[in-house]
Amino acid sequence: MNQIYDVIVLGLGAAGLFALANLDKGINALGIEKNAAVGRKLLLTGGGRCNLTNTDNVKEMVKAYTDPSFVRPIIYGFNNLKTIDYFAQNGLELVDQNGKIYPKTERSSTVVSFFRARIAKKGHRIVYNETIHDIMRDEDHLTLVGSDRKYKCRSLIVATGGASYPQTGSDGALISKCFEIAKFEAGLCSINISEEKFVKLNGLTIDVMIKYQKRSFFGSLLFAGSALTGPVIMNLSNYVQSNDYFSVDFLPNISNEAIKALLLEKTMQHPKRRFKTAAHEVLNLPDSFINALCNQLDLLDVTLANLKSKDLNKFIDALKACKLKVKSKGALSKATVTIGGIKTTDIDNKTMQLKADDRVYVVGEAVELVGACGGYNLQFAFSSAFRAVEHLNGEKKVVSK
Repeated sequence: MNQIYDVIVLGLGAAGLFALANLDKGINALGIEKNAAVGRKLLLTGGGRCNLTNTDNVKEMVKAYTDPSFVRPIIYGFNNLKTIDYFAQNGLELVDQNGKIYPKTERSSTVVSFFRARIAKKGHRIVYNETIHDIMRDEDHLTLVGSDRKYKCRSLIVATGGASYPQTGSDGALISKCFEIAKFEAGLCSINISEEKFVKLNGLTIDVMIKYQKRSFFGSLLFAGSALTGPVIMNLSNYVQSNDYFSVDFLPNISNEAIKALLLEKTMQHPKRRFKTAAHEVLNLPDSFINALCNQLDLLDVTLANLKSKDLNKFIDALKACKLKVKSKGALSKATVTIGGIKTTDIDNKTMQLKADDRVYVVGEAVELVGACGGYNLQFAFSSAFRAVEHLNGEKKVVSK
């Protein structure tokens, strides 16, 4: 007869590793990993440097997620400062780089090794190269159906991730089969736009502000042919759909009136100078970008003296409120995170238990929730796993040592 485990942690990415590493020694726990090694996707995070979390004010931090009301008690229960303390107190040296927290080595493999050591110290076993095809629910236990055998447990932590980067083992197939999910789509990805006016600016980066509905996004925008990317676009991608419009302000720190005054002053000083040259000098934006805007507005050969007031206003509008249309988003298979997953409405955010079956806990990217770039998604992985472990360990405490 198969052994019945107290807890099985299914999937050993960031959330699953944290959970298994912090279940008490007295709990008979098993980790099941699809790959030959744990933490495959974790190794890719932060460009391989592993941006664990950040130093944001916790009240502001929750606003960086797609469902702030759901995530608030989860983040408050194990916030970024507690995460930093957890790693530091347990021997992982950290470094703060402009508010982003990395392991001192700046290598994701250091974090994976940290978790593996803590799991070994707890005595919890890991099964590798095991694909779970189904989850069967009996009255007194859950049965996980593997390729060649079955695993039984009283409680299950689902940490299988989403559907992005399937080569890391997270393809969303199991949770799609066994749970009601919100549709998978790409998050923190590039955006293809319908307009072609910026195609020739490939590789150019500008700091911008983007407005979409009632949200504002600040950060670097990178032109990539017919696509846009960079942190500000990746954050925007968590909210937009095909055919949506958004507005870009390419000079967020200067008002429309100030821009007009600067250009009019230049007109008085150098009336024969070409407008595009004066705009570059005054606004300190790249020549190629200014030329693209001027080409669009037929202003390439216009001098300051011949510049019409209506054309100046059109230029400023194109600079401060450039309206763009989403043609499509980047491929889910290459997205940094997955939008969708097990619905937040089906999860108790005090414990991460399924409301319909309190033996099942859902953590990390398997949850229908994503955060912005900059350590927010790993923070949610750790915070949600903490919630589950705290409940399973049976007492209110910071994570067990």
